Amino acid sequence: MKKAIALGGGGARGLAHLGILKVFEENDIKFDMIAGTSMGSVIGALYAIEQNVDKIQKTLKDYLFNKMFSKLNMEKLQGDSESTSAKSLIRKAREFVKYGASNESNSFFVNSMLEDMINTIIPDIDIKDTKIPLACVATDITNGKEKIFTKGSLRKIVLASTSIPGVFPPVNIDGIWYTDGAHVNVTPVSVARLMGADFVIGSDVKSKLKTLDVVPVNSRDIMNRCNFIANHLFYEILIKEANVVLEPNIKQISWSEFNKFNLMVNEGEKEAKSKLSIIKQEINKLNSPISQCKRLFKKFLFSKDNLRAAIY
Repeated sequence: MKKAIALGGGGARGLAHLGILKVFEENDIKFDMIAGTSMGSVIGALYAIEQNVDKIQKTLKDYLFNKMFSKLNMEKLQGDSESTSAKSLIRKAREFVKYGASNESNSFFVNSMLEDMINTIIPDIDIKDTKIPLACVATDITNGKEKIFTKGSLRKIVLASTSIPGVFPPVNIDGIWYTDGAHVNVTPVSVARLMGADFVIGSDVKSKLKTLDVVPVNSRDIMNRCNFIANHLFYEILIKEANVVLEPNIKQISWSEFNKFNLMVNEGEKEAKSKLSIIKQEINKLNSPISQCKRLFKKFLFSKDNLRAAIY
């Protein structure tokens, strides 16, 4: 039986994947493949290269807290009284995404900031060379379709998968422009199935659909709200393909709150531990002789080559 984990997008909330993977590591639950979107691509790439959560956690902390904010494009804030505040910068970036800007820029930051992080923490290898097979999701903005990357530069692929529209510019790969994969498949369970997984755990860290106390008063907020509802319902349909869904209690936290690193990891651990017995039961069930026979029969039945051989 092939096991996979689908690591979803959610910005800083994706740090909860570390806590989840740590619990699996401690309980000797290994994965045959990983699918990642956005921050899930970053964590997925690091784990696919080296299955050591403590080391990955240190790598990310060292970068985020020692280098990240020093790499921000502070020129955007010149003349602002809070121009030295990273928190203010992130807040302005969120406002840029929500409301747009008066200038002609296609992003708040230049890609050098995100690219620097990826080039610092991820080795320059082909995605095919990871120890665990990895697939990363990005959005093709020319045709609006999902792009599943399984070959090519790992750094470039992760950059494309994590380039939040409006915050970072699109990424060009082989003449096609890509942005954050969360807009087409925020928790890529379906991708793990396409990779051949029989058992998929979905690590879902997308933002929460909140109940509004007050109806939006302007047309822009109403449109944003309706788009968010449509996306949320679409994502809920996609994630039903998972055998088990993990939802850490962090959905109320903003995508930019990287300062809550430890909280994210701890909540990921709590959620994984709470579902651990269910996960083990499901794995044992699928490892039973009857389930194995059913999978073999299904693979034979739906294999074009085997079906052709059977007919002739």
